[in-house]
Amino acid sequence: MLELSVAAAIMVSLTAIATPSVLKFMQDGQVDEAKALMNTAIAECLNKVNQGKNDVDSIDSGEFTPESLPNEKMLPGSYVNKSESVGPNKVTDCRKMTFEDPDPTSRLTTLKAMVDPATGKITKIAVAKHPDSKKGCEQWADPNNCFEGGDIERLRLEEEVFRKKLAAEAAERKRAAEIEQAYKTWLKDVGTGTYNKDGIYKYAFQGIEKIDEAAYKKAQADYYGKVAMDNYIAWLGNPPINTGFYDKEGLKKYVFRGTEVADQTAFNSAKYDYELAEFNSKIQEAKTNKTDGKVTLNGHTKWTYNGNEFANEAEYTAAKPVPVAPVVATPTQVVTQQPARPSCPWPSPWDKYFC
Repeated sequence: MLELSVAAAIMVSLTAIATPSVLKFMQDGQVDEAKALMNTAIAECLNKVNQGKNDVDSIDSGEFTPESLPNEKMLPGSYVNKSESVGPNKVTDCRKMTFEDPDPTSRLTTLKAMVDPATGKITKIAVAKHPDSKKGCEQWADPNNCFEGGDIERLRLEEEVFRKKLAAEAAERKRAAEIEQAYKTWLKDVGTGTYNKDGIYKYAFQGIEKIDEAAYKKAQADYYGKVAMDNYIAWLGNPPINTGFYDKEGLKKYVFRGTEVADQTAFNSAKYDYELAEFNSKIQEAKTNKTDGKVTLNGHTKWTYNGNEFANEAEYTAAKPVPVAPVVATPTQVVTQQPARPSCPWPSPWDKYFC
């Protein structure tokens, strides 16, 4: 009896010592089994993404339900499938999966996986609810996504941040797609010339994109042929018709005085600069010649006097000296004395007339 009692005591002691280790070993096995099951579901999800089944219809119809994880399948140990569900049948969505033991003191590591259907990127998150679960947590997720202490609220916050990030990335992809679509629409509807919008600067000719301006001009020359280009070149160098908008044989160009410009705005600017230079040259000539008066050319007007220029008539008038009226001498009356008449030698009634 004594020997049996001692043996029993030894067995109880060994059992007490071994039980935690055995339980830990069993729980680690349950975690590993849950990881394997979730990895299989992730593989199925990526296969769906690679098949292009990432549209709304595919999602709502349950295309992302993993066959390896039906709703009725029992999970290892105390794990519960808390993955998001979709569709009318509320089936598991392999893009957002969660295996968790509801007991906050559980040694089973909470496992979570998210798959981005647009890029196929996998994000794994884990929560170690017990110090013994830390190793399993780090084996599943990277250090930034491995949390301790059953921090469910923090996990949800991290998930929200992740979803916002996904939404921002999706919005940026949408914006980039819209920009690209606008360019493709222009390429289809217009397709010839320079496209400069939303950071896209490209050349295209008849719906075909060209690597640079030289390639664009070569394609243009090749298409329109020698006759059209020769006519255009002749027009460029034949005054006075070498200024304006050339629209002939499919060629549409703006030209000012034989030089091709980009558009109507550039044409107006070149014309203004040229006419202003002509006017300034005429002003300089008037100043050199000390011309006095008004100078008008190409819609510009100034006044010049004594080698100086004036912006308006008032300044011009103020600069000129005030004219002084000439002094006219008053004529002096001159009395001419008649010569004395000669005396008559005899008295006569005619003396007063002749003598």
